Amino acid sequence: MTKKVEPLPLRQSDDGTWEVKNDRGIWIKCENEEDAKILSNAPIVLQEGSEVFYPNEKAAAMLDRTAEKMEQYNMRSGSRYFRAMAERARGNR
Repeated sequence: MTKKVEPLPLRQSDDGTWEVKNDRGIWIKCENEEDAKILSNAPIVLQEGSEVFYPNEKAAAMLDRTAEKMEQYNMRSGSRYFRAMAERARGNR
């Protein structure tokens, strides 16, 4: 049985900026709520992607979308990992 993962903490600051708390405890400012939600849900997307055992374009697309947002917010190593998982979900690895 797979351990249930939770989204990363999400908050809106007093000035209206959306932020996500990464696994190191650092709050990352996002341009909008949608970006914050995508980054917040990264652990869930990763778990779902890692449970794919046959080509699954929907899972791959979610992994790619998360990777794009990670790249946008300078989370490059995470982005590369999510892209690799997307390729795996497509059956390319």
